[in-house]
Amino acid sequence: MSWAPPMLMHVKVYKKDETDFGIWLPLFLIYLLILAVLLVLSPLIFIAVLVLWPSGWGEWGLRALWAAIVSIWSIRGLEVEVQGQNEYVHVSVI
Repeated sequence: MSWAPPMLMHVKVYKKDETDFGIWLPLFLIYLLILAVLLVLSPLIFIAVLVLWPSGWGEWGLRALWAAIVSIWSIRGLEVEVQGQNEYVHVSVI
């Protein structure tokens, strides 16, 4: 696992008989929004974990949260290519 999450996503669309289109999407701006939402919801998450801990679901909830974070961190280097009849889309996460 990398020590930093992916920061950019490049989407490139190639169309037959037309000009190519590419856009860079800054993922780090989305992370700031996610962090703000998590900070607002953290007291509710903490209370839910404390209430559900005796039944065993609290630990499961914390593990699910950790799995989501690890999954996001692990998509660095992902490349997806989709090809249709007249266009070709290439997505890469950096």
